[in-house]
Amino acid sequence: MKFLLKYKGADYFYTDKWIYAKKPGDAEMTKLALFDNHLYKLRLFNKIPILEIDGLRMHLVRDFKTPLDYSKEVVKKLDIGKKDDVLDTCMGLGYTAIEAAKYSAKVTTCELNPAVVALAKWNPWSDGLFSLGNIQMVQGDSADLIKGFKDKSFDVIIHDPPRFSHAPQLYSLSFYRELFRVCRKGARVFHYVGSLGENRGRVINTEVGNRLRQAGFSSIEINAKAQGLFFRK
Repeated sequence: MKFLLKYKGADYFYTDKWIYAKKPGDAEMTKLALFDNHLYKLRLFNKIPILEIDGLRMHLVRDFKTPLDYSKEVVKKLDIGKKDDVLDTCMGLGYTAIEAAKYSAKVTTCELNPAVVALAKWNPWSDGLFSLGNIQMVQGDSADLIKGFKDKSFDVIIHDPPRFSHAPQLYSLSFYRELFRVCRKGARVFHYVGSLGENRGRVINTEVGNRLRQAGFSSIEINAKAQGLFFRK
C-alpha cells in the first residue's frame, strides 16, 4: 500500500485495485467502495481515480493519459463560452462537468446513483462539484429529469451515458427529442457512444446518428478519439 495524498485532513492510500482514506482519529481506513445492487469503487489510473462498476471502467482512457484529458478534449471541441449554460446528463465523478465549469456560466449535472455521489464526495479530484458556485447537481435519471427542463435552456449538452445495456433509455429517439427541445438554436452537443458491437460488425455511430437526425439534429461528426459524436441543433 502506498501513500497518495492528503485531502481535507484525511490521508489517502492506494494499491493496484483499491483506494483507501483514513481520517484523523479513525481506527481503520475506509475502502472507497460501496455496494448498492452493484459494486461501485474508485481505482487509480495514472494517479487519477476512475469509477468502476462491477469491475467495468466507466471512463474512456484509451488514447488519453488520464480521464481528465478526455474531459479536456471534449470541452475544448465544444468551444464553451463564458455565457453558455451547459447540461451534463451523466455526472459520474464529475470531471467533465468541472472542466466545463471553468469556461461556462453554469453547468447542470445529473447523477442517478447515490453511491456514485458518495464516492465523488470522497474523491479529491471531484471537489469542484461541491465547491464551484456555477455547478448545480441534480440527482435522478436524466431520462426523467430532462422532462422538467424548460424549452431552449442550454447552449451546450454533454451526453456521456453508460453503455447501452445499462441505460437504453438514454439512447432512445424519445430522449433525443427531449435533448433537442432543451437546446437553444445553434447549441453544440457531444454524445459518447463507445465501441458497442464493433467486433460483430454493428455500427453504433450510424444507429445513433440516424436517431439524432430524426430528432432534428444536424452537422453530425464522428470523433474516433473520444468515441462519440459532435453535432448541433
